[in-house]
Amino acid sequence: MPPIQTSIIPDHETVFAHLSNRFDLEAAMQPFLGRTSALQRYDLSFDLPALETACRQVIARYSLRGFRNTADDVANPAYGSLSLTCNPDVAGDPHSATLGSAHLRNGQYFYASDATRAQMPKLKGDYYDGYGFRRLTPAANHGALGGLLRGFTLPVIRSRLSVIPGDNPAALQDGYGWHRDESIFHNLRINIPVWTAPEYLLEIETVLLQPEPGSATAQRHHLRHGFAWSWDTNQPHRVFASGLTMQSRCHLVVGLAPWFDYDAANDAWSPNQWFGRMHPHDLIAEGLAHPLIRAGRRL
Repeated sequence: MPPIQTSIIPDHETVFAHLSNRFDLEAAMQPFLGRTSALQRYDLSFDLPALETACRQVIARYSLRGFRNTADDVANPAYGSLSLTCNPDVAGDPHSATLGSAHLRNGQYFYASDATRAQMPKLKGDYYDGYGFRRLTPAANHGALGGLLRGFTLPVIRSRLSVIPGDNPAALQDGYGWHRDESIFHNLRINIPVWTAPEYLLEIETVLLQPEPGSATAQRHHLRHGFAWSWDTNQPHRVFASGLTMQSRCHLVVGLAPWFDYDAANDAWSPNQWFGRMHPHDLIAEGLAHPLIRAGRRL
C-alpha cells in the first residue's frame, strides 16, 4: 500500500486515526496487549550539562506558556511549557502549538472523550492530532536540545518542555495534574529530567480508570536525573510535589510515532519495519528510537 500523504486526510479525522484504520493497527497490536507496560528506566548517554544550558536559554528567549483553554487564561502559568514540535499547516505561535486548544476548558484535558472531540470544529490540526505536530520548533533546534531531538530515529511528534515551579502550592493537592494520554502504540513518550528535586513524584494509577486519593493501586516514583523514562501513559498519571522546594522541575516530554515512518519531503506516512513486530518499549531499549537511549530496566 502506498504512503499516505497528510494532505489527503479529511478534517474530521486525526492523522493517526486515518493511518490506524488504513493499516489496521488494532490487529497489529493484539500480540502485545497482554504485556504490562510498567515504568521503564533507560540509560541516557548525553551531555546533560549542555542540555540544561540549552533548555535554560530557550526558556529565557521564548518564555514559558500555559495550556490554552476557552478562557485563554495562560498568563503566569503554574505549569509552564514550550512546544518542541508544531504543525506546519497551522498558523500561529509555534511554541504554543502543542499546548491545548482554545476549544477546551482546563478541566477537560483528562482524556479525549467523544464529548471533548465533538467540541472541536475539526480534529485534523488541533490538539488531539498528535501526528500533525511533525516539525521541530525554533526552540527545539537550539544547541544541545536540538542535537538530542534530531538524534531520534523515530518521527518526533507532539512534544514539549515543561516546568513546575518549586513554590507552586497547587502541585501539593491530591487532584493536581491527573490525566491520560494516548496508547504507547499511538504516541510513545520518553520523559527526560533536565533538572529536578526529590520532592517531585510521578504517580501512576495502575487499575482504576478514575484515580482516587490514597488508592492502593497507585504507584509513586521519583524520576531521577541522568536517565530517560517511559511508561504506558494511557494509564491515569500525574506529576505532583510532596512538599514545597526552592528547586523547580524541568522535563522534556518527547512523543514518538513508534510504528510509522514520516517522509518529510513528501509529507507522507507509512508503516515502518517494526509495525506489528516489536513492542514500543523494546524499540527504546534496543537503541532503535535513539542511539543514545537504550538498555532499559523495568522498575
